[in-house]
Amino acid sequence: MLKLNLRQKVLTAFIFLAIIPLAMVVYYSSVNLHRVENILRSNAANALDAVASEALIFRAEMVAVQMTAFLAEIESDLHEAELLERTPQIYKKFSDIHDKEVWYLSGDIEKRENLRLYSEIAFIAPDGVEQIKISEGRIVTDLKDLSNPANTTYLKEDYFQQAKKLPEGEIYVGHVTGFHVGKTMAGQDYYGTKFKGHIRFAQPVYENGELAGVVTIALDHRHLMEFTQHITPASEKYVPVPSYSSGNYSFMFDNQGWIITHPKHWDIRGVDKNGELVPPYTENSTEEDIRIGRIPYNLFNAGFIHQNYPLVASDITKGISGVVDVTNVGGSQKMMAYAPIIYSRGVYKEAGVFGGITIGSEMHIFHEPADDIAEIINIEISKFINSAWGMVWIISIIVIIFSYRLAHGITKPINKLYQATKNMTKSDEYTRVDVDSADEVGQLADSFNIMANELETRRARLVSSLRALEVSRAELIKEESFKTTVFENIETGIITVDENNIISFINSPACKILKINDKKAINSELCGFLNIDWPEIVNVLQEALRNDDNKKWDGYLEMERNGRKITFRLAVLPLHYESLHGRILTVEDLTERVIMRKQMGRMEQLASMGRLSAGLAHEIRNPLTGVSILLDDLHDRMLDRQDDQVLIRKSLQEMERLETLVNELLSFAKVQSSEFEEGDLRTVVSDVVFLVQKQCEKQNIKLKTEYDGIVSSFPQDSARLKQAFINIITNAIDSMKEGGELSIRIYQKGQSVRANIKDTGEGISKERLEHIFEPFYTTKKEGSGLGLAITHNIISEHNGEIRVESTKDKGTEFIIIFRI
Repeated sequence: MLKLNLRQKVLTAFIFLAIIPLAMVVYYSSVNLHRVENILRSNAANALDAVASEALIFRAEMVAVQMTAFLAEIESDLHEAELLERTPQIYKKFSDIHDKEVWYLSGDIEKRENLRLYSEIAFIAPDGVEQIKISEGRIVTDLKDLSNPANTTYLKEDYFQQAKKLPEGEIYVGHVTGFHVGKTMAGQDYYGTKFKGHIRFAQPVYENGELAGVVTIALDHRHLMEFTQHITPASEKYVPVPSYSSGNYSFMFDNQGWIITHPKHWDIRGVDKNGELVPPYTENSTEEDIRIGRIPYNLFNAGFIHQNYPLVASDITKGISGVVDVTNVGGSQKMMAYAPIIYSRGVYKEAGVFGGITIGSEMHIFHEPADDIAEIINIEISKFINSAWGMVWIISIIVIIFSYRLAHGITKPINKLYQATKNMTKSDEYTRVDVDSADEVGQLADSFNIMANELETRRARLVSSLRALEVSRAELIKEESFKTTVFENIETGIITVDENNIISFINSPACKILKINDKKAINSELCGFLNIDWPEIVNVLQEALRNDDNKKWDGYLEMERNGRKITFRLAVLPLHYESLHGRILTVEDLTERVIMRKQMGRMEQLASMGRLSAGLAHEIRNPLTGVSILLDDLHDRMLDRQDDQVLIRKSLQEMERLETLVNELLSFAKVQSSEFEEGDLRTVVSDVVFLVQKQCEKQNIKLKTEYDGIVSSFPQDSARLKQAFINIITNAIDSMKEGGELSIRIYQKGQSVRANIKDTGEGISKERLEHIFEPFYTTKKEGSGLGLAITHNIISEHNGEIRVESTKDKGTEFIIIFRI
């Protein structure tokens, strides 16, 4: 076993206790710093991906808006051509003045040149024979009969047949048409043969209501290429020629999924030499077709290349923008943003879109800033780690030197103490030992603390940067969700439409009020969509939508749904944002407010009539009592005069009738202090049925009762409820003078107990039905008109509702609902 003296032990202990922990701290710090570097790299890449996605989508949407505006300009030119004087010279001048700049490469030199917008302009007679034709700026004398499609530019175009069938003011717009260009023709780069084609616009010309011919213009395909050919997501923004191999390019496709602009011209849809559309590239395409490039691209059939291509085409037909990850035929992995080109004329009318714009970018472009930042951080971390290891070596040398001196300083005092102890054993003298403590260990600790503080400071800076990035991301998400939160949490329904009245947004309250599905509503025409379930709203809105779109309009609409009257407040407001124009439709359901206002009006009316009835009853009762007493006394005095007694008895009977009327007035006017106790409605109705059974038998009325087995009890004043049901049932009996059937049903429906009382009597006309609960309204010669008014009050006191359904000469049904 190795034996060490005290000096060696102290030296070894200081080396292990000072140098090894310091090396471990440096190693642990380096590992953590590299971990932080990786986290920062990943978070920065994700943040840049999100920002880049939004930027690409926005750029694609802007190009789509420009394309929509461009198509509108072509329509305007077509309408202008319709009005031209029909001479070749005028048509040629029209062709010459309509041009647009094209940017291209001639060799290695960039050029910008104004080229004609329209490769062909023609006027065709009703029989199909061309009267005037301008092609590539030249007057054509070899005019053809286009009633035969074989005489058209691309052999099977039917634009003349389609246009001549259109009504005045309508136009025909076709798909991109041209002879397909294969690889062997187009070459492998920009300098091969280019695809040459057009989009045909045509419009019938009517004079005095008769078809005078068809005017047609053919938009040169090169001007479509200008919308996508120069776009790049790289730092230069625009280039004269895109790079297909890099994946950083843009292309356009139509509403059928066919690519119509692309760096590879053989990807563009086209027809063969017989005028037949070349089939799309699929997984079943032959090797020969692939070799010669006879493979035009249709996104709906491109799922075998990447599953997101059909998804993009489907979204575009629905008017949806977005971004996906795809891999092109060349194997480039990229991010691709897409946006719909909104257009609804000609063959694009049904889909409502012309097609879509896509902009693709390789992933590494957006990760380059994050990689650069990570590289800078990595260099700084490497510098720090190298300097830390250098510091460890320097401190190690210092520790060895100072530990040696410290060991020497420890052993020297011990030796002095040993000598002093020996001296004390030999003599009585107390030897003093002067030992000075060394401070090397304290200096080493201070050095370490300085190094640790420096590491903590740098780490805190890195963590602070990461938190700042997370806060920025949270703020972006919060701002994006703010508008949605506001519109989804107000009670008013909001629908926005564009200038063509196509629904672009609908919030949840609108869906709830109108009971519609927001997914079906979006991109639907407003009036056509609402006319399915709400024709009353459409009748009101049509006039408002015909007004100037800068004017405001509002109004109230009352209608009936499922036997219930509802009231809506509608408003149409202008909506203008940059180049977009539209309107906002607001919908408020005021049904509950209207019902409450009517109920308050009825309560005020009944209260006024009650006060009046109470006053009249008291004024009549006092003299009536006196007259009754006098007549009774007079009757007793005329016992021997029978004729006079008969008259007096009749007078007393009439007085009793008047007394009964006064009592009913007081009962109607008096506010009853009802005493409510839990009770079963079946018991109340059974007591009333028992009272009227004999009367029903006398009048040959068949009485049917039906009580459900489970009916909840609720707080009620049984006496008052009996009075209400007696009034309704006796009225039903009185309406069946020649017999009939009276059915009474008690049942529970949800959170309510209901009573249905139905008779087969003479019924009530619609004119009288709405007045039956009004005081003093009666159709009986001897009735007071207060029975049903009192009944209505009693039902209302029990938080109930009474409904009446009646058909003249067929019968009446009272439906009484008590909420529990």
